[in-house]
Amino acid sequence: MEKDASPDSGGHGDIENALFVAGVDYVSPWREANEVAEELNAAMEALGVDVRSVRAVAHVGPRGEPVVWLRLEGARLVAWRLRGAAAISGARVVRFERTADETEGDLRRGAA
Repeated sequence: MEKDASPDSGGHGDIENALFVAGVDYVSPWREANEVAEELNAAMEALGVDVRSVRAVAHVGPRGEPVVWLRLEGARLVAWRLRGAAAISGARVVRFERTADETEGDLRRGAA
């Protein structure tokens, strides 16, 4: 259960996570998330992932942030396929982290 979730909430977070907030644009972020989800689905299909069973889905967070959802089992399958592709190509798999003070496109290479 989330730290701010009450037993009465059914294990869900605060009320903002369940309701739309007046004045927040949800359509534009959803479109952006949908575009990225479709890119991810195409990439997964290129890796041989059956996109009928593993699918990235567009979503919008309560404050209007674009989000792409992927179920855990789907994420594990994609990670497995990516590791396999990296092994075949001889690439080293690394993790990228975004820090709070970096701009949208800046990434800092982290430890694998």
